[in-house]
Amino acid sequence: MRLSLLVFISVLSVNPCHSYTVLDNPWRSPDNRYPSQYKCDADVSWAGWYRFFIHGQNAQMPETCVDWKSCGTYIPMWLNGKHPTVEDGVVTRGVCGSHVYGCCLFPSKPIKVKACPGGYYVYEFLKPVSCLSYCAGQQILYSFGSNVADTNNPTADDGSSSVIQLLSPFHLFGRTYQQIYVNNNGHLTFNQSSSAYTPYSFPANRNQDIIAGLWTNLDNSARGFVSYNQYTSGNVLTRATQDINTHFPNLTFSASWVFVATWNKVAYYSLTNTETSFQVVLISGSNYSFILMNYGDIAVTGHPVEAGYDTINSTHYFVIPGSVNGSSISNLRNSSNVNVPGRWAFRVDSGQRNSILKNNVVGFQVRLSSFSDLTQSGNIEMVLQQIKQELVKYGLPNSIELQLRKLQNIKP
Repeated sequence: MRLSLLVFISVLSVNPCHSYTVLDNPWRSPDNRYPSQYKCDADVSWAGWYRFFIHGQNAQMPETCVDWKSCGTYIPMWLNGKHPTVEDGVVTRGVCGSHVYGCCLFPSKPIKVKACPGGYYVYEFLKPVSCLSYCAGQQILYSFGSNVADTNNPTADDGSSSVIQLLSPFHLFGRTYQQIYVNNNGHLTFNQSSSAYTPYSFPANRNQDIIAGLWTNLDNSARGFVSYNQYTSGNVLTRATQDINTHFPNLTFSASWVFVATWNKVAYYSLTNTETSFQVVLISGSNYSFILMNYGDIAVTGHPVEAGYDTINSTHYFVIPGSVNGSSISNLRNSSNVNVPGRWAFRVDSGQRNSILKNNVVGFQVRLSSFSDLTQSGNIEMVLQQIKQELVKYGLPNSIELQLRKLQNIKP
């Protein structure tokens, strides 16, 4: 008698978003330049999936060229392509090794990448072709999109979100708001939505508070999307707390609420081949309120532009330097008032500002032919304007006025 044995083998698919090895190596940061000893990922026995952290904070591979001799190594590797979305599943991306003679002079083996719900990525790393190392760093933009279940604005030229009820009140220079609107043309308003696509110059002495990440004629019906989210717990609050304490070291701050509005690869009106990406992040905790403006790739434009904020009757306002010229607006990615390229940070509650300047000395260089040259009214005004510009960088509004009370010649 012959027996037939039928065997069923079931293979369970392991989700790499739930099964990965943590790599928390601060030396992998692009900020770690010219190390005394070079790391080499060719010495690592890679197996399975990995997730990057930097000092306990979520990190990811850079998508653009990094500096030679950075990331703790001689030839750092970056991702030659965009990260996927959750819907994309597992994708394959090329990897480039950066050198002084070329950003991809040393291409390495392609790797697999997956986007995970919660706004992080996992990677299936392979041993590189030679002594190279994978880079990892925090991105200037907070997590956004379907990866973190953002709500999308309507795809409509000059459109806006419906009214958004805030999970926590936001205090803006003495006024308290429980609601907000995200407008497709690059700005936030509180009392009503706005379809305005031509910015007015700050200070405007108008009857509304407006926060303009990049107010201009944008069209998310042609390209890109506008989305928003708010948080009262989780990793976003941890990151916001760390960012604010870094940017304002004289404060002891803990974030309890974060609102993130994102314009991702949105086209300018009638210029469908352009892409512009930026964020406005509102952060609050205790009696403190802050605004972060984060800038990714910004396309040049002939449309009028304005970035900053303006309050009712312009009692407080700020214009980001260089943000009113569309031909140079792409420089926003490299500008900052907190020494983080692409980020501007502002404290906007009604508390005292003394803590901002308590331990800071403003310094600058001025070339004058003589002491009497400085006493001329025109030169005094020039010096005061230079001081004002430095104070504004530390978060004071453009409305501050400076006067010279005494001028003294002290011989060396």
